[in-house]
Parts: sequence; C-alpha cells; structure tokens
Amino acid sequence: MTIYTYILSFILIFARIVVPVYLLFRLFFIVKPLFVNLYFEEKFRYYVGINKSRLLILVLIFLLSFLLGVFLGKEVLSVLETYKILLNLFLLVFTQFLLFYMFEIKTPSSIFKIVKDCLENPSEIFKQREVVFEESDVIGSMNQNGVNFKDAINLTNGDIIKQVHRREFDLVIEKYINIFRDSSSIENLYKLCNGIEIKEGSILIKINNKRNSKQNIIEILTSLFNIQKNWNSHIKDKTNTKIIDFLNKYITINEGDKILHMNDFTRLFEKLP
Repeated sequence: MTIYTYILSFILIFARIVVPVYLLFRLFFIVKPLFVNLYFEEKFRYYVGINKSRLLILVLIFLLSFLLGVFLGKEVLSVLETYKILLNLFLLVFTQFLLFYMFEIKTPSSIFKIVKDCLENPSEIFKQREVVFEESDVIGSMNQNGVNFKDAINLTNGDIIKQVHRREFDLVIEKYINIFRDSSSIENLYKLCNGIEIKEGSILIKINNKRNSKQNIIEILTSLFNIQKNWNSHIKDKTNTKIIDFLNKYITINEGDKILHMNDFTRLFEKLP
C-alpha cells in the first residue's frame, strides 16, 4: 500500500467511525444527568443548558452523522474510480466536520471538563451532582385581568442563571476583583453563573469602605445573571424576592451581617436607560 492509501484509509476511518462514536460519547454525558436524576428522584427534569428542543437537535445531529458515516463511507469503498473516491471522501469529511461543529456549539459543557472529571473521579461517572435542574412541576401561564404573565413558581434558577464565557466573566470581575475575599469565591461565582451547584454561602464578599460598596456588588451580579431581564414582570414583587433569595443563598457579605435587598437593585435599574 502506498502512503496515499494509508492517508485515505485514516481519513475514512476517522470520518466514518471516530466522529459518530465521539458524538455518541458526548451525547451519553449530556443525557446521563437526566436519567440519573430520573432514577433517583423518579421524575424527569431538564437541567440548565439542556432543554427538550436542544436535546432533540443533538440526537438528530448524532443520528445524521452515524447514517452519513454508514452510507457515504460505503460509497467510498464501493467505487473504483479515483475521482469518485475522492469526491465521496470529501463530501463525507466535509459533512461530518460540519455536523461535529454544529453539535459542539449546542453542548452545555466542554469536552475537556468531561474528560478531566472522568480522569479525576472515574467512580462518579454514573452520578451527577454538578448540574442545576429545572423545576418541572410548573404551573402554565396564568391570567389576571386579561393579562398573561409568568407566575413566580415558573422562575427557576435556570431563569436567573445564564452561561457566561470565561473571558466575559474575567472582564467583569477584573474591575472589582478586590471585593472578593479569596480566589475560590471568584471560582464559585463562575460555577454558579454556569449552572454548577456550589455550597451555600461560599461566595465571600467584603464591604469595608466606599470603594467596596454594595453598589459595586450589584453591578457585578447584574452583569453576570439574568436579573434585569426578569425584574419587571407583572408580579415583580414575588419574582424579585425569588431572585434576591437565590443570590443571598450563595453570597456571604462580610461575616453575614449584610444581605442583598430589592432596593439595592432597584436603585441601579432606575439609573439605566
């Protein structure tokens, strides 16, 4: 066999087998929390980053990748003309790469984090403690005086949390980094922003002068969470209380002698256009 035959064989194996198997591996770790939660809690709930539509998209991309690997790969092996082999191989590689890219941008967690977790805690593969699950027993839209609105029970942690890119997070934190008492508090805030469960009160913040004011804290949290987006609902008193309770659950200011209040955020939002 010539070197070109080896290269073409390697490309064919990669596009026909490796990519679909890789996507299946990724899909396993995406659906694993759903079924672990179903088994232990006996109810099916989606977690932050995965909903019904996104899961369906990922499954369809995997199936399409698998079918393309089977049928286009078969076409590559069945033809004798060199130009047809190269054409089919090009189509196979191109479509698999496109599906690979489409799959990755829809996944809720990085492959590097998955591999790292597997290597560090192989016994934890079939357990799941690092995702925030959406509430499934929500009441649908309600009507009050002819106006449809979202009831407070529908405001889950997932409505407050938004996935934040690391670079975006660092730029927000850089301005007020002296507010945090230690680096682990910053890391815990980053995890919380991306839906990873942390210990209650593990984000330690200090207020000791005007520079470290509560307003600075509010600006940081407003930049990182979906607070303003959910603040002015038709039942904002209940909704806003839920947002404040969520933040106070994980954030400890000084020695716990200070907490966040609704007025802290309201004053900021009144200044915004």
